[in-house]
Amino acid sequence: MTGLTRRSLMGRGITGAGALALSGSLVTAATAQAQSDAQSEALGRLVELEQAAELGYSLAAEEGGLDAEAKSLAEMFSIHSGDRATAFSEALDQLITDAPESSSDPADYESLADFDPAAPQDDLLAFLIDLELDLIAAYESEEPELDDPDLVRSAAQMAASHAQALVALRIAAKEKGDLTALPDPSTSATDSVPTDSESSSSDN
Repeated sequence: MTGLTRRSLMGRGITGAGALALSGSLVTAATAQAQSDAQSEALGRLVELEQAAELGYSLAAEEGGLDAEAKSLAEMFSIHSGDRATAFSEALDQLITDAPESSSDPADYESLADFDPAAPQDDLLAFLIDLELDLIAAYESEEPELDDPDLVRSAAQMAASHAQALVALRIAAKEKGDLTALPDPSTSATDSVPTDSESSSSDN
């Protein structure tokens, strides 16, 4: 991670939304009912999580006490989450399944519980970091339910872009240690990354 900065992350384009290239086989599969209900349900859950992330990032950029660089990240990640939600919604359309409707009220999303868009920067970044960790875990959980190869490939790309967003947010939050670390399933997201005080004590 030496020399890795927010500027280099964005300059190299690795915080992108991840392309979703669906094959024509999806339409055929939907017509033939070859795709499982589990796949549609998994896509619906991912759409809702991406809608929530889009709203959370947007509100943080608009109302939060973010500096210019952190605000730019929030605006960019809001767009990316919106693109993912749209892509998966279009996949659900091809599977003849209604996608979840988006909401402008954070209270409508479980993942935005306790979200305060007007919080100071440190609190907002901590919340958004946990949000990204939860999104990465959700993609890992839902990907086995996806049957179509294009969806599997695209979901993997999108999960990777969330991991890259996580690194950028950790840099903005000036976290220490391995910025790419993910929590063990048995631990919470907040327990997985050492705080400054913990890092200092371990160094002594």
